[in-house]
Amino acid sequence: MNIFKQALIVSAVNFLLISPENVLASQGFLDDAGERVAEEYRSQKWRELPDEVLIPSSKIKWHRLAKAALNLPEWMEFSLSQHTRYESVSHPWRHGQSSNTDAQLPLQSRVHVGVNHGPFWLMFEGQDSRTHFAEPNDFNNNTVTNNFDVLQLFGSAAFRNINETGLRTDLHVGRLTQHIGSGRLVGRNGYRNTTNSFDGARLAIGNDKDWRVRAFLTSPVQIDPTHLDEGSSSRLFWGTVFETSQLSWLNGEAYYFGINDKKEPAKTRTFSTFGIRAFQSPTKTTTFKKQDFGKVDYEFEGAAQTGKVNDQGLFSYMGHTEIGYTFNTPWFPRLNAEYDYASGTNNPNGNNNHTFDRLFDVRRSDMMQTGIFKPFFRSIIDSVETRLTLQPRDDLKLFVKHHIWYLAEAKDKFIGSNLAGDPLQDKTGNAGRFLRHDIELVGS
Repeated sequence: MNIFKQALIVSAVNFLLISPENVLASQGFLDDAGERVAEEYRSQKWRELPDEVLIPSSKIKWHRLAKAALNLPEWMEFSLSQHTRYESVSHPWRHGQSSNTDAQLPLQSRVHVGVNHGPFWLMFEGQDSRTHFAEPNDFNNNTVTNNFDVLQLFGSAAFRNINETGLRTDLHVGRLTQHIGSGRLVGRNGYRNTTNSFDGARLAIGNDKDWRVRAFLTSPVQIDPTHLDEGSSSRLFWGTVFETSQLSWLNGEAYYFGINDKKEPAKTRTFSTFGIRAFQSPTKTTTFKKQDFGKVDYEFEGAAQTGKVNDQGLFSYMGHTEIGYTFNTPWFPRLNAEYDYASGTNNPNGNNNHTFDRLFDVRRSDMMQTGIFKPFFRSIIDSVETRLTLQPRDDLKLFVKHHIWYLAEAKDKFIGSNLAGDPLQDKTGNAGRFLRHDIELVGS
């Protein structure tokens, strides 16, 4: 049986496991509780879970049919999810990669269990990430594979009105995932087959309406594909974030991140990141109001880093600019233009480092697919993008985009361009900066 037929069989089994509520209901798996939970999901009425203070709620709004089928009590959460996809690259591009088609079948499975008493939660999330049909010279590392591991295991407390001040306080302690702001520097991975997590504590204080301050002290968890993941006291990551939406036309964020990573003596990092973001979100086509049509949306984000990397002085920076417009026509077309820049080092033999460190970023929204292809990172990059997005139905979105890619510095490394070892680099700069175009068409 060839790989394509095997992929179809696995996908069919996956569809039966995670099919929508009407399919399961027709088979008699759901009772009244199941219908209630399904309607809760469809109507956007959603009981807040402790994860939603850490990451966008869209990342955990699963069909909670397992809980419904088992008729579990309100104080208990139980969810299952499974993602299967077939990936193939007709022309593997990394140095050292096999010239054959890199065809793989990545699978990501999660179980999510929580118990609640008053303001307190205990939450566990396990994740199994693996791939099938990968050959020895195919792309397969800890961004693709991480056999069953603990993604989250934390205790939390949420107090919504501290001392009658109207302030809400949330505390999380344990292993957790985070998504801060746009996710360009710290995010919970969506498309990537494995997921970043952190051991430590996080505190958030705000008025539960239009402003919030977040602070955290963690150890980034090192993903080990075949053993249990572990944090380390030699790797520390901390930060503070202020978020506000007090103005109707402007949402804002200001943040500071610090990292002290001395786990590997040959790859030490001790630096600070200072950033700011201002944005007006695009029109949401599922909740249109007449006054929303014809409005411009925008986003600007910039960050600078200063400190040391491998005993070299570091000063680097990145920026993102985006302007979009949603038209009042069928399918609600949105046209937007984007520009991304992340600095590189112009003198590889010098004493100063200007290569932007992307920390624990999520790249899918601005860059491109992050599976086995993923040629571009938020480091040493200079790119222009145009995108057209269409939404024929509430549950269907289409977009086509065109990117033009350059290295930020011709003499710096092309991150991710080698299957193993250091990335490709032309220290003379004679190869130039131009990396070509890409065109992407996506339906979701």
